[in-house]
Amino acid sequence: AMLAARRAVRHAAAAASPPVAMRANRIHLVLPSLRPHHIMSCSSAGSRSLPATSLHPALRSAVAMETSSSKLLHQLSLGGARSGTAMQFPSCTSPIGTGSGRSFSTEAAQEAHASEETAASTQTATVLYPLKPPKRKKTVTWYGTRISTDPTCPSVIKRKPTTPSQRHTAIIDKEYLWKGRPLKSLTLGLRSKGGRNNTGRITVRHRGGGNKRKYRIIDFHRAPPFHEGVITNVVERIEYDPNRSALIALLRRTTPGLGKAFSYIVCPLGIKIGQELESSRSQQVNLKEGNAMPLRFIQVGTLVHNIEMTPGRGAQLCRSAGTSAMLLEKDEATGLALLRMQSKEQRYVKLNCVATIGRVSNPEHMNQSMGKAGRNRWKGKRPTVRGVAMNPIDHPHGGGEGKKSGRGVSPWGWNTKGYKTVRRKNPMIRMPRWKAKL
Repeated sequence: AMLAARRAVRHAAAAASPPVAMRANRIHLVLPSLRPHHIMSCSSAGSRSLPATSLHPALRSAVAMETSSSKLLHQLSLGGARSGTAMQFPSCTSPIGTGSGRSFSTEAAQEAHASEETAASTQTATVLYPLKPPKRKKTVTWYGTRISTDPTCPSVIKRKPTTPSQRHTAIIDKEYLWKGRPLKSLTLGLRSKGGRNNTGRITVRHRGGGNKRKYRIIDFHRAPPFHEGVITNVVERIEYDPNRSALIALLRRTTPGLGKAFSYIVCPLGIKIGQELESSRSQQVNLKEGNAMPLRFIQVGTLVHNIEMTPGRGAQLCRSAGTSAMLLEKDEATGLALLRMQSKEQRYVKLNCVATIGRVSNPEHMNQSMGKAGRNRWKGKRPTVRGVAMNPIDHPHGGGEGKKSGRGVSPWGWNTKGYKTVRRKNPMIRMPRWKAKL
């Protein structure tokens, strides 16, 4: 195959109308990098640009055969010959004629080659040129521009509709979040239960499978229960947490003598990397997003989150993405503060309970669309079967011919539409959520 390719090159070079350069029994085809539709034909007199279509078809096919069969080296021009890339073929045993029919002897070719090597414009270096361009990795194409560059408030971006699932997918943009692994000292192994209890029976339906997760240890106290003074922290980075809808922030404690130097918190909306956050249980701190202090020192009308229900127990209210509560009033006589929750419920909380100023991050979480069933399976959510699609033994709605209507109940017969689940009156709830929505 090699000999046949070389023989085809010699015959094609002799029949081609443009001359092919001879340098020590080698054919040089210089491909310019700036003008890829031209081929540089070099001779002892100089170089000139020729269209690629002017080469003989046999020469082009022979060049392709020679390149694919022997994986030859190419030459990259240096200095004055930087205008293109030179392709070399192995030397032939017999002299090759040009388009004019004139032949070169081996000695004449060597003298011409030696004279040309002295010129600066003919300096060449041999480099390896790939036969096929490397395949580009398929990347996700976003449809539109990114609206928000705030890592605590990522935008929901739709993808380019190249597939049915991409058409309906709308998820938050994680471009500005931390892309590395979580801090190892603040993570624990998390074993999937699949909705089973200690006896192995399913107590929570529609759970199972999904990707493995690591639990991030979150500091819901922000200050030890009996600590006096102000604790200062610096925001190191903002991360994604697969165990909750909100984002988390890694803090580095600058106050000495308080145990671990790093801690995770539920990320407030609007904080910046490098910002200093303060927290205290005994005194007032600056009223800005991310600072934590007792409700006693917070002004009425302020939005708060990560609220304790019992002093020193840790935050239990308003921890989901985008949630907050408004402080409506404070009563020093009873030691209670009235909060209006996200569900419009009005609840009393003790004034000594610590809360964080501002809202929880990632408020666009509610606007996401998974786009396909597989993404929910990645999260460990199994399909939900409708009761009307079951048999009578499996669900009260099951069975029957055609569509069946009736009151909505659970598989165990509990009413599911408008049934009040609060049986006793809680003295800490001033207005329940079902009454606030009437």
